[in-house]
Amino acid sequence: MSDSVSAPDVAALNAAMTTRILEQPARPAVEGGYALRVLRSTGRRSGRVRETPLGVVCLHGRSYLVSPDPARAWVRNLDADPAAGIASADGTEAVTARRAPAAEAAPVVSAYLRAMSVPWALQAFPVPADASLEEITAHLDTIAVFRLDPR
Repeated sequence: MSDSVSAPDVAALNAAMTTRILEQPARPAVEGGYALRVLRSTGRRSGRVRETPLGVVCLHGRSYLVSPDPARAWVRNLDADPAAGIASADGTEAVTARRAPAAEAAPVVSAYLRAMSVPWALQAFPVPADASLEEITAHLDTIAVFRLDPR
């Protein structure tokens, strides 16, 4: 978001979005796009289930999560414990979230950036929405991409 949004405000916005995602009929994830879902991961320190509203990207029949900041709590939680759930109003799918290799990750980031229409979300990335795969690959050390495999 912006630097002027406090942590409690972000937590409240995420909680409201989580409620909305879980109450509304789930939109299907379309190839090359994303669908809003709720990630249920285990807190790496607390051991409690954490819910985070995210866009699940669909590319080549697979599902992915993308973060422009590898230091985000949900990224660190998945790095510590890849067992997670992807929830919508239709239920929760158990998944294993593993970091995608660069050759797989760059096209996912490209698809996400091209599908994204929220300016503040786009501004969080180190590359523009129309970045080439080469540009994206050069920045993958600052972008987290997880492939979601069914468990």
